[in-house]
Amino acid sequence: MGRVRLPDPLARRAALARLTSTGTYLPRLLVDRLADDEVATCVPIALEVLTGPPSDTELDRDWDNVWRHLRLLPMTEAVSERALALLRGLAHTTEGAHRRRPIDYLIAACAEAADDVVLWHWDDDFTAICNFASIAHEAEHERARAAGIS
Repeated sequence: MGRVRLPDPLARRAALARLTSTGTYLPRLLVDRLADDEVATCVPIALEVLTGPPSDTELDRDWDNVWRHLRLLPMTEAVSERALALLRGLAHTTEGAHRRRPIDYLIAACAEAADDVVLWHWDDDFTAICNFASIAHEAEHERARAAGIS
């Protein structure tokens, strides 16, 4: 199996909803990765993204069309403990370095626990956490900025 990319909620919810009709590269990249079975997720991402649809009908449509088909990475006790260790470790680097969204630590720990996952994201907090812990990641925000997407 090839490397599986784990998209973060911002890339899926904010960027893709906004960019689908703009002709940018990002929706095509996601579609290609989905078609090649290169996308996995975890419960924290699914919970965050699936709070976005305004109705049960739209939530069920999103679940049926995308989410239920993705590989679900496990949220184990060890993953939860690792998320806390990441937070504490980052806190000991520089003052305030640990002040990131709590869910980002859980997502990073899920990605780290899977041997074949690259955390694909559009979020500077993930860059900081992944760089600190040497977690494989692909930061989309630099490529997006170069393409004129903010």
